[in-house]
Amino acid sequence: MGDVRLAATWTPNPNHPATWGGFFAMLVVTAGCVIIFAGLLAAFATWRSTEQPRYPGLWRVLLGTAGCFTVVGLVIIAFGVWLY
Repeated sequence: MGDVRLAATWTPNPNHPATWGGFFAMLVVTAGCVIIFAGLLAAFATWRSTEQPRYPGLWRVLLGTAGCFTVVGLVIIAFGVWLY
């Protein structure tokens, strides 16, 4: 039973120690993912809230909204990965 407990113990990589900087980098990556999710949710909510018939330019609005949030989220994720 002692070997099983030792095998399940987490040990950090000695070449990349767990630091506060790594924690905050992961926090920035998580924030970027949340921003992307919020943009997709906003586009979906806008699509669902419009009544029939939907106006012709709605697709441009939805893709622009989701695209802007996605680009900003990806930039923030790239910054977090760079920090790590």
